Amino acid sequence: MALQLDRLVSVSRLPNVSLGVVPSGRRMPDFPMTCFSLHDDRLVIVETFHSEITTRDPKDVQLYLDTFERFAAVAVYGDAMRALVEGIRDGFLPQQERS
Repeated sequence: MALQLDRLVSVSRLPNVSLGVVPSGRRMPDFPMTCFSLHDDRLVIVETFHSEITTRDPKDVQLYLDTFERFAAVAVYGDAMRALVEGIRDGFLPQQERS
């Protein structure tokens, strides 16, 4: 897990990547019931418990764009995101001797 979190931190430094994390202490704007990926503003792929749904319907795409924006508004980015993820990562590392 520590290596995966390190990878997220590394990827977040790329100039064409914006990686946000919603801290566990923040109020969630919605109940995250499914995983979805937006592909521009024309396609959404939604993963449910038993299937995957692909839609290009503009109303459906807008629904997921709006949902994404609500989560993005409470997420942290940049140095704040990296500090948060590094703190979580450190919890997975073996305890180090303290002086």
